Amino acid sequence: MKRTILFVDDEVINLFVLERRFESDYNVITAESGEDALEKIEVHKDELDAIISDLKMPGMDGLQLINKVKPDVVNIPCFLLTGFERVQQIDSALSEEKIQYMFKKPYDYNENDAKLKEVIQ
Repeated sequence: MKRTILFVDDEVINLFVLERRFESDYNVITAESGEDALEKIEVHKDELDAIISDLKMPGMDGLQLINKVKPDVVNIPCFLLTGFERVQQIDSALSEEKIQYMFKKPYDYNENDAKLKEVIQ
């Protein structure tokens, strides 16, 4: 049975590429904003195996999204995706186990897929 991943990114091309890359191994749900993700999480939270969110997005950023949903989805691993260097907020989220890992852009599919499988399989 395929695991289900929610990808959150405000850049539609990134969602398209990630969905195409992972759809053979995972059921992929996408959201174009933090607000869109909240709706998708509410609908799919019983089937989600991981949430991967871009850090920098207009409105609600990825860390705000994870902080908001983590109490309701405590058993769902969350990951951040960013083109920026690690900052104190990310280090705190890692140490508090709000996120399991920070993926760097440009996205290394093989390395990150291996990390994802390690966490959710």
